[in-house]
Amino acid sequence: MRLTRRTALTTSAALAALVGLAACGGSDTDSGTSDGGSGGSDGGSGASEAGGGEAGAGSPADLPEGWTWVEGADVPSAAATPALPVTLTDGTGSEVTVEDISRTIVGGEDVADMLAAMGLQEDIYAAPTNSVAPAALAAPEQFEFSQQTGVEGLLSVDGTFFLGNNTKRHGDVAAQFRQAGVSAAVIDDQQSVADKIRAVAALIGDPDAGEELAAAVEDQLARASETAGDAVSELRVLVVTSSGAGGANAVVGSGTAAADILDAVGAVNCGLEAGLRGYSVEYSDEGLLGLRPDVIITGTGDVEEWGGLEGFLTAFPTLARTPAGEASNFVLMPSEQIKVSGSAVGAGALALATALADLAE
Repeated sequence: MRLTRRTALTTSAALAALVGLAACGGSDTDSGTSDGGSGGSDGGSGASEAGGGEAGAGSPADLPEGWTWVEGADVPSAAATPALPVTLTDGTGSEVTVEDISRTIVGGEDVADMLAAMGLQEDIYAAPTNSVAPAALAAPEQFEFSQQTGVEGLLSVDGTFFLGNNTKRHGDVAAQFRQAGVSAAVIDDQQSVADKIRAVAALIGDPDAGEELAAAVEDQLARASETAGDAVSELRVLVVTSSGAGGANAVVGSGTAAADILDAVGAVNCGLEAGLRGYSVEYSDEGLLGLRPDVIITGTGDVEEWGGLEGFLTAFPTLARTPAGEASNFVLMPSEQIKVSGSAVGAGALALATALADLAE
């Protein structure tokens, strides 16, 4: 399906617009996702086209013509009261005991976001350096985890609990923490975001708070499905990011915030269709052309990492020749709402449902 837009740029014009956007990429910390933003009280869309309508509170001032800014509102929260210790089975199938979360080392920013959304920001002690979620950025300690730094580097952080977000990446890490006498667990990254929230809440000893938060996100996702309409189901959507394995450019696949969002709105997820998991670097430029996306989405944190949208097509040079690139059907969202599998996923889905329905007309 090819989209029609008020302004459809040619490939050369799309490239020119991207190159001219050197200063773009608003910070996620001021995207207005937690207490307002551009949507209404029903978690509506803050979508706008350059030159058409008023942009949302977090919208870059120099969004190029033909691009769409999408920002949701009314991100839910809950108040957790941890009751520890707890013993249960984590996402790796290991029996784990959690005794103290006061200095939690998070393996990913999504679990940091979930903890903060349940009122536990002060317990987040260390987070990855490549985070975009404010909850992770606010952690007193920042670390870069790789094969070079290894578990020894994380153990030196002196945390009381390690909470991983990827069974393949963090399973062995958590086991080594436990061998060193530090509580550690990993949630199943292939679950829905709501079930991830429930898993995190169970590990910190307050499943009721997790259920409250998860149910609110599920309600928003359900409303996003109703909002999208049948036309969105024909759209092929590709989500790309700057933060795959090793900080490489990646295509977003299963077990991610984007996967939950695209499933809710009913659009075709090109990354999922290609069989990709997580933030996958297992793609080729030719493969991206073959996916023929109608819409391409990226986040503000990715734009910042690329040094502005002028770096976008340097990172993915063939995207300009896809149907989305030829029609300049690009969407920019706060990374918290398209990348971080946490409390803002439902708000992002509601906003994107409205924007994609408009694009599909």
